[in-house]
Amino acid sequence: MIRVHQVWAAAAPADAVTSQALAWRERFRSWGVDGALLAEHVHPELASEVTRLAAAPRRLLDGGIVILHYSVWSAVVDAALAARAKRVLWYHNITPGSLLRDFNPEIAALCDQGRDALPQLRGRFDLHIAVSAFNARDLRQAGMDNVVVVPLLLDIPSAPEPLREPQATPLVVTVGRVVPNKRIEDVIKVFALYRRYRANDATLTVVGSEEGFEEYRERLELLARSLTDGAVRFTGRVSRRERNHWYDTASVYLCMSAHEGFCAPLIEALGHGTPVVARNAGAVSETLDGAGIVIDDRDLAVFAEAVHEAASARDTRAALGLAATRRLESLAPDRIEAQVRTVLAPLLT
Repeated sequence: MIRVHQVWAAAAPADAVTSQALAWRERFRSWGVDGALLAEHVHPELASEVTRLAAAPRRLLDGGIVILHYSVWSAVVDAALAARAKRVLWYHNITPGSLLRDFNPEIAALCDQGRDALPQLRGRFDLHIAVSAFNARDLRQAGMDNVVVVPLLLDIPSAPEPLREPQATPLVVTVGRVVPNKRIEDVIKVFALYRRYRANDATLTVVGSEEGFEEYRERLELLARSLTDGAVRFTGRVSRRERNHWYDTASVYLCMSAHEGFCAPLIEALGHGTPVVARNAGAVSETLDGAGIVIDDRDLAVFAEAVHEAASARDTRAALGLAATRRLESLAPDRIEAQVRTVLAPLLT
């Protein structure tokens, strides 16, 4: 059978795009299909799994299918376009550079280059996959047709964990890279309001790596100390097991991100029985599809009240649990796999 190669910018532990590439490799192998994994930058922990572009054998990608997981500009784009192969553009969205520039102008520039290059990729791929309808709009605005929306392949249960009783000492959690577009400063401000007026003993845990944005985390720590007097914990990068521990013990998951192409942690939180409160930005509302409290308001006090409701109101938590069950069923891994198998079928023959 034809080989399916996957390429992307940077392979790193706990990275969303890397996780997708690894998960899809396992699914492809279950079909009897193998292929190379190739990235411009490879973390040492993944050196046995992913080949560095600079070390790749000449013409490694020739033949078969090349899937470009696109989330930032990288030299792998040119490598994918140079391959004598069928090509798939798998679009995870690219964060606008303006949201990152104050703390990492180099990454911001690569993001802007990636977004600006979208029209130049028109006509260069046999198939375009977007992980949300929000992302698909970017591709269509760049003049691409043959765009198929397929959500992320996530390791989630078909139904959430049993609903937990409201906790006497609430724990608010947010998970993901500690980067400016996530608006962690707004998470801290909402939490401070919630703690001051609704739950004096509440704590907040921020789970995720700040690599490349260390100054941003330092400023967040200063803000947290000034507003919450030691009630905020930053974990840095953690193992999957520790991440799941925080989902399992949280009263509420809070997302204040300004830009998301999908936001896997929202669905992971649902799978662990944790209700979600989120800002209506990017693909967030689409991702939750009614299974969380999504707010389109600039008043942070409104978010704080929503956190209180989700953390303490049994009826609200029960309703959110039912909605989470429905949403998780629609994102069952076997369903997502079947969608991708269908859209790739013409290229696999």
